[in-house]
Amino acid sequence: MRILKKSAACALILAMVMGLAACDDEAPQQSSGSNAAMAPAVTTMTSASTTTDPNAGLDMTDKETKELDTSACPPSGNAGVIKYLGFYDITSDQKGTEQCLIFQSDLYGGTIEYTSAAYGTAYFEKLTTLISSDDSPDLVTKDAMLYPGNVSKNLFEPLDDYFDLSTPLWSDMKSVVDSFAWKNKHYYYPHRTTTKYALNYNKKTIADNDLTDPYDLYKAGEWTWDAWRDMMIQFCDKSDDHVGFYTTNDTITSFIATTGTTLIDTQPDGTITNNFLSADVSRAMTFLEGLCRDGLTYGKQFGDWVSPQVFSTVSDNLLFTCTEPEWTYIAETENLQNPKGVENDIFDTVSDFSFVPFPRDPSADKYYTEFDTFGYLIPKGAKNVSGSVEFINLNRIYDTDPAIIAKVREDHVNPTKIYFDKGKYAGTEKWQMKWGEREYDLWREMCDPTNFAFVDEDAYGFNSEFKDDIGVLLMGVVERGESWSKTSAEFSPVADGVIAPYMS
Repeated sequence: MRILKKSAACALILAMVMGLAACDDEAPQQSSGSNAAMAPAVTTMTSASTTTDPNAGLDMTDKETKELDTSACPPSGNAGVIKYLGFYDITSDQKGTEQCLIFQSDLYGGTIEYTSAAYGTAYFEKLTTLISSDDSPDLVTKDAMLYPGNVSKNLFEPLDDYFDLSTPLWSDMKSVVDSFAWKNKHYYYPHRTTTKYALNYNKKTIADNDLTDPYDLYKAGEWTWDAWRDMMIQFCDKSDDHVGFYTTNDTITSFIATTGTTLIDTQPDGTITNNFLSADVSRAMTFLEGLCRDGLTYGKQFGDWVSPQVFSTVSDNLLFTCTEPEWTYIAETENLQNPKGVENDIFDTVSDFSFVPFPRDPSADKYYTEFDTFGYLIPKGAKNVSGSVEFINLNRIYDTDPAIIAKVREDHVNPTKIYFDKGKYAGTEKWQMKWGEREYDLWREMCDPTNFAFVDEDAYGFNSEFKDDIGVLLMGVVERGESWSKTSAEFSPVADGVIAPYMS
């Protein structure tokens, strides 16, 4: 028998949770965020309900029984103590992951000891210090600057002897795991993938301006660069106040990725290629340059940054934003449906907001999308490699059960009503995030490496300075219409200089 928690609060199979914390009885905020994929059952566990955290998983209060089937990779029952270095505590009452609860049960016999680390450069500096002092953690969280910059520095254990990509548990992830290989060894086995960015829009704005829903174009195989541009032209021609497209420096690479090419490409043998002058990248950036010169891109009419909350209030005049789809969909919906005070909440409704993949490059053979991953690595000098391997396998088991995936879908699109049990709102329904069926199914589709051709942009995996320099270069084209041909020619030698040390 499978027993699932009454409220969806785990990390969804293909994305990190992006909910907002529950408030007191004066301000009812119950966001389902992203739900979890739990695996079939063989042992009794505890599970959390209530709400989610932007970083991790669960509010560990209000626990109830749950069972998990681990037959795909049976646990030893003696996983031992794992020292974990990460950006948040995956074991805490408020931010812990359900996988940790399972790992620390009698089934696995594990214990996780948490050490905090700052995100970014400081994280790798701390890890290097711990390794050099023979105090290595056993498990660390994947960071944006992991690959290729820090994988190349001999900080992690190769894991080829511990995981088999031909097994049913891991076979669907082979292309993803291979994309992070360094010198033909595999150091990182992600347990979950997600689309990095998408185009977000308001369906009502589309209808009010007599435009074709991008979702319908996508499903018909007609969602192309040209269709996207023509839609923005039609929208902007209706009013001088209309803006076609808002993006940030981090998200432009998702458009480049539709060509199947990246700015920097790292091969499993350690070869690193600078594509700043490639025909595909040039074609993509020249297209964006044209959008700017045609007056279709954002000129800070709504502030320096259009957050999902801002977009929810200005989408009458802004057609598309480019952000992470799940977080944006939840945040913009909650901003409008769940203001402070229960009397202002809108219950049991589906948002007008939606999203769609970046349009297909007319020259490409399929839809390509930039992706992100979630997972762990085992540092050099780790004392409990076997226990860490068990935990990584557990996370993959947790994310792959079809029956649980179906249950989680139901929790998203038809969440069980919940009510305040005390205070002046006692007996009143709490607001919950209710997904549209098409949005939920599309998001899942976009996060599945068997459905999309995933592209990994390696340009941001070296150092923060290089990342910042690239961001300035890309935004100059999109915001100011600067010549990509000129700026890329000037910057390409800089990229060569960054790459060179890793090729030696």
